[in-house]
Amino acid sequence: MSEKRMTNYADYLHLETLLEAQQPLSDHPDELHFILIHQIHELWFKLALHHLERARTAMQQDEILEAVRLIGQVSAIFENAQHTAEHLHTLPPMAFHQFRQLLAPGSGLQSYQFREIEFLAGLRDKRHVEWVRRQLAKDSHWETVHRRLDEPSIHDVFIELLARHQVPDIASIYADPHTYPEFYALADTLSILDQTVQRWRYSHIHLVQRTIGAGVMGTGGTTHDYLVSTLQWQLFPELWEARNILSSRFDESQETVSQKG
Repeated sequence: MSEKRMTNYADYLHLETLLEAQQPLSDHPDELHFILIHQIHELWFKLALHHLERARTAMQQDEILEAVRLIGQVSAIFENAQHTAEHLHTLPPMAFHQFRQLLAPGSGLQSYQFREIEFLAGLRDKRHVEWVRRQLAKDSHWETVHRRLDEPSIHDVFIELLARHQVPDIASIYADPHTYPEFYALADTLSILDQTVQRWRYSHIHLVQRTIGAGVMGTGGTTHDYLVSTLQWQLFPELWEARNILSSRFDESQETVSQKG
């Protein structure tokens, strides 16, 4: 038996490096708060990417319940990120203005890890991809994000999983969850993730309204109206379209019953 290695808490977490990673650009004391909140987001995003990759592998290996568990953890991450963003609501609006211009042209919209999450999940609309490319083209991070487009997305793997198990379509899962219990759980947890990300997006919009107002352009050159437009993006649009299909099929079946009666 080799001698047991003694692990020190601070060394294990690299606390010295971590706690030295906040370098304010101004002398305003609230800038530390602003930096920490965004660094916390990036740590959550790192974990979200880790779990999404694991969930993708689980789905490819037909480990459906494991994928459900992991995707549920990603939803919990975005719930925490939402609360973290809302913590900035405690700052008075004038505090942010003391160091806001020093951040330009930097912006939270340039978070390349969040863009990786979008692409990995399945948000690959050509207009959105082009917008991300323009946002990240001036640094090396576009290549990091772009490589996600060469990988199968969670959306792709989910559709392949249904085809592999000869599930007719998503609407059929919703219509008869007892026949497809594991697939229903997976579809439901993906829907929850989609909604949770949307709520996190909205928390950012609300934060902008509270700090600089809806009529002011952000440090990255984006407007409040643009932020609102991002609420249209869905990670898994087929999950939502399946609900429309389900409703139409139900209405048609009821009409048929009525006609026979």
